[in-house]
Parts: sequence; C-alpha cells; structure tokens
Amino acid sequence: MALLSDLQGWRLRAIERVELSSALWSERDREIYVKPMTQVMSEIDVRNKGCDWQKALARHRTPTGNLDLVLPIAELPKIPLLDLTITVAGNPVYRIAKDEGARIEAGHVIHLGKMADVIPQKTPPHLLDFLASLFYCPSYPYQAIWERYHRFSMANFDSWMERAIHDAQYEYLASEWRQFPFDVANYYSQWRKLAQRIAKVAQGYVVQDFLSGAENPLIALPYLFREIRKQDRGAGRTMGAVDIQLLLGLLCAALEEADLRASRGDIAAGKFISAYFGYGYRWMAFAKCSVPIDRPFAITLKEKRAIYFTPDSRKRMSLLEHWRKEAWQMVAFADAETNHVSVTVSDTAVRLRHRPTVKDEVLRDIRNTVDEEANTFELYLRYDSSPYRPERIYIKCPLRLTRLHSGMLWVTMAITAFGVYLLLSRGLEAVPETPARGSSLVARGLTAKDASLILVPVAFAASFLLVRDTSTLSSFIRRIRQSILLFELFALLVIAFIFIAIYQLRAG
Repeated sequence: MALLSDLQGWRLRAIERVELSSALWSERDREIYVKPMTQVMSEIDVRNKGCDWQKALARHRTPTGNLDLVLPIAELPKIPLLDLTITVAGNPVYRIAKDEGARIEAGHVIHLGKMADVIPQKTPPHLLDFLASLFYCPSYPYQAIWERYHRFSMANFDSWMERAIHDAQYEYLASEWRQFPFDVANYYSQWRKLAQRIAKVAQGYVVQDFLSGAENPLIALPYLFREIRKQDRGAGRTMGAVDIQLLLGLLCAALEEADLRASRGDIAAGKFISAYFGYGYRWMAFAKCSVPIDRPFAITLKEKRAIYFTPDSRKRMSLLEHWRKEAWQMVAFADAETNHVSVTVSDTAVRLRHRPTVKDEVLRDIRNTVDEEANTFELYLRYDSSPYRPERIYIKCPLRLTRLHSGMLWVTMAITAFGVYLLLSRGLEAVPETPARGSSLVARGLTAKDASLILVPVAFAASFLLVRDTSTLSSFIRRIRQSILLFELFALLVIAFIFIAIYQLRAG
C-alpha cells in the first residue's frame, strides 16, 4: 500500500453539508473530488520530495489498472460518531484501526518536523511509538480521575487548575505503576516541567483539552509502555526513564522552536505544529482502497456526529449558554483547493437567529474575506479558495424558535402569569360569608365566574405543554420557557384549589 498523506493538492474540491437535525446529533454528508493520479504526480516536484512518486505508485498498480492506496479521508473529532459510511470511487471502504492510523499520523508529523528542520534527520529510538501513543492514547481511564479533581477546583484561578492537573496526572501514573519498569515518583517532577511547557505552546493553536495526549503527554505514558511490552516479545526493545526524558525534551524543544518560527511566518513550522496538536485533538480516518489512475474520482463520507452547545465538548454549559442555544460545528476548511460548507436546520420550528460566527481553532474571529458567504433563517453557506484560510474552523450557530412559535409562547406565559396575579389579588381580598344551607357560596372579592374566567389560560398553557415537538432540537430550545410555563400552570391550579378549600371549610 502506498500512502497519499504527504501529497499536496490531490483534493480538488470538498463539499460538506451539515444538518442540525436534533439536540443530540448533527447529520453530515461530505464529498471530496480528487484529481486523476497522473495529474497529481505531474504536479509534484520529485527532486524536492526526494522520492520518485511515479515509480512508487507504479509498484502498487493492480492488474485492472487501478492503484492500491492508503487515503486520509477526513478529520473526525474525538466525540461519539454513528453510522459512519465511506465510499471511494463508488466502492464502500472501511477505515483502518485507530492505533494503526495513529502510527501513520506520527510518521507524517516526523516528516513535517524534518521538513521544518525542528526534528533531527536521525531521530532517537521510540520516537514513532511515542508520538503514536500521544495521538491514540485512550483517555477514559484518566478522564474519571481528572473530572474528580476538576470538580473541586476553581477553574478561574490558574494556580488551582495547575494543582488539579498535577494531582490528577500523578494519581493516574501512580495507579498504572505496573506499566513502568521504574519508580515514577523519582522522575515525575522533571517530566511535569516539560509537559507544562508543551501545554503552554498548545494554547496558541487549539482549544484547551486536558484529555489530549498531544497537549498533556504524561497521560499517554502508561499506554506507551504497555504497547512497547507487547511489541517486545523478547526482542529487547526496552524503554527507561532516561528515554522518556529525552523524548519529552526533544518534543518540547521542537514545538517551542516551531512556535517561534511560525510566529515569524515560517509555513513549514506552522504545518508541523498545527498537525501535531490537531492529531491530538482529532482522529484522522484512513482507508485502504483501490482508485483509478487516469481519471478523477469522488470520496463520500456520511456520519451522525454528537452536537454540542459549547466549543469544548467536555465543558458544562453555563446558565447563559443554557438560555442562548448556540450549536458549535468544527469543519476542516483547507484540505482541498476549494472548500464549500453549508449548515441547515431541518426543524421548521427552529431558525438561525442571525449570521453564524466563524472562528479559528483558538476561538478567535476570522477576519479574512471569503469568496462567498450567505445566510438565511435556515441556511448558512460558506465557500473559499484562498490559500491563506485557516485549516479548521468553528461555526457558531445561534439557534432560536421561529418568531411565531416564540411569540405565542411568550404571550401564553404572560397571560398565565397575569392569571396567577389576578387569582391571588382577588382571592386574598375575598371575604367569604357563611351562607345558609343549600344556598350558593358568595365572595365579595372573588366569584365563581371570576375564577372560571381567570382559569381560561390553563387551556392555552396545557396546549403548549402537551403539543408534540417536531424534533428534540425545538424541545431543547424551548425547554426553559416550557419549564417556566409549567410552573405558572401548576401555581395557577394550586392557588385555585387552595381558595376553594378555604371557602368550603369556612362555609361549612
């Protein structure tokens, strides 16, 4: 199998359609149109690449004239995914295992580091295994420990957060002591200083993620030693604390140097550091496939992706975010010569309040112009072919109910609240008389007709509470107002029944 991840410009056009269909999932449909391989190879400067791609791909030609390749299909966030379907040149394919994909990513990052001259041409042993563990490491064993410390920390104070990170990582490494052939406590402080420097560099390139191995490399060490032990099988491929110190120091120095050069406009350094932190924050889906060599073909990707209303999928929603529903969608936007993305809302009761805001990976507003941008109440469209556009973007979609649904809900809430006020004010002023047996109940402040008229809003309120929403998205958006309306409704009924009970007791 030949790997196409190092080739530039092989994607001609990428079209991605995002449909916000529920409060839990967004449905995505992505199409990638690929140039003929003969055209791709003719555009490559073989001398600069240091490899004759025509001969390399010719070795993988099949008897039918196609090529066997490993294609990087798309970047997928580390969040729940459902119904993932991939087709290449009309044929269904399956992505390779995540750990194997992580090794491909590690090899690509090392290649970019060498091209940027921040990683030596002769790399130390275990560097590939080390980077692969950072990109793949299962974070769930550490996540339970981290959430326990983070819950009791004051996230607004850096010193408290640093202490929570220190305690959580130390406890996690201590709980996995069987994976290490040495005492972790003797080296943890030195490793932690290097890890802090790496996390500091990450702040300029990705949203902070304490469960990313690329940002917090110490949490990947148990998995690294476990994999090294599996691969060893008596071959003597051991790793010690000195090796970890060397790898962490090499990685820290490479990232700091790349960060400095990228700030001065070095494109190669920027690609290296962006790819490193990007792979720690997302998966790259690779697929083994057979493609035609002399004609273009298309790649399609369909999936259902968990939807979040904060940029950080692991962050709890604040009160403001609960009230102002804003769906965040991450999109790869510079993986082809031209990129198209459209965001639609399928629920007829939900609309886009105004033009969505587009931000980069660290949530800064993108100020560069685009080739085309348009929006309506149910659609946002963005198209760009600029070579300087960001590689990945966040689209913040403010969601609201349609004006008709929202207006009727607000009016019903106001009428019900006014009914509660009338029932209380008239009922408290009422002075019930003791009627004779068989006569009707009389009250100067509140009569039966008054109570019946005031309770009329109950029917309107109940209709809004009992009506079935067209999707969970509209139900999620109106949840707070429906809760207020439900409280008003029960308050109205409880007050009415209390007054009836009081009058009946005094009359009898």
